[in-house]
Amino acid sequence: MTEEVVRTERDEVLDRLAKLKIALDQDIPYRWETVFAETSGWGSNSEIKRRAKLLKQVGPTLREMLLPNEEVLYVAKGVQYSLAESYLMGAWLASVLNQTVFVLTNLRLLMMRSNGSGKPQETYWVIYYSEIEQFKPYWTGVLKLRLQDRKQYTFTGFSKRDRKAMPAIFEEAIEQYQRLGFSPEVSQSRENLCSHCFQIVPKADYVCDSCGAVYWTPKELALRSLVFPSWGDFCMKHYGVASVELVGYAFSWIVAINALMGPDMVDGLIVALLIFVIEHPVDAMLTYNVARKGLNPRRGPNPDHVPAQDVTDDLEEVT
Repeated sequence: MTEEVVRTERDEVLDRLAKLKIALDQDIPYRWETVFAETSGWGSNSEIKRRAKLLKQVGPTLREMLLPNEEVLYVAKGVQYSLAESYLMGAWLASVLNQTVFVLTNLRLLMMRSNGSGKPQETYWVIYYSEIEQFKPYWTGVLKLRLQDRKQYTFTGFSKRDRKAMPAIFEEAIEQYQRLGFSPEVSQSRENLCSHCFQIVPKADYVCDSCGAVYWTPKELALRSLVFPSWGDFCMKHYGVASVELVGYAFSWIVAINALMGPDMVDGLIVALLIFVIEHPVDAMLTYNVARKGLNPRRGPNPDHVPAQDVTDDLEEVT
């Protein structure tokens, strides 16, 4: 008698990926049946291809970030929304600057600043599920995240499938944390991660205890933008935003110089004064607000640094 082969949801996903000729890194521990929650129905092919493209972008970083026994449950990309940044910088520039990839694992929520296609851009965060007070999607497309330290984050740009799938995964992970009584100590609910070794760098620290990497402080970056607008953004490697700011700054000076060379120098002096009184401080303020969201690399790991004890081993308790 021939044994009946029992096919799992994982098998269905891997077969579907093979049929679509999509090759993903099999060494990364994905929970395939939740990462690709929908493999049938109208539009499923394009959805699978879209998600696979995102996984290829974040894959190399995930290989370095993931802990032993950590499994990837879901990956999605959205945009962190800030009314002040949208007003002062413009909605498009703010959107470019705040692209964020969510990686939900069985141990924690990882977040990565990214470019438009989802490629990580050196600023990373981690949120333990015990620090999440509320994760709520709205029909308008907005997703709100409220944390135990009273910080609230608003995101847009997630697809309807993402907004439907992620809350269920959060609830399952939070229930597991509560069942085991697991609540890691934190310096803030959304912790910064080192861009090089991916260990936690506590709040208000700008040197990684694990590898010795050094990061810009928000004050250092803001002062540079105060002296010369866009300088701080170049230091943070926000090259697209910095270039746009630099063009705008140069245009302001072209207007001022043309006015100074005209028949009425007073107009030119007024424009020049406005540049120093308004444009420089506003850019410094924006740079400071952006810089304080996460870590911005200044110098890489120090080979002579003695690493601190790794506290992430406790996360294995929840597996």
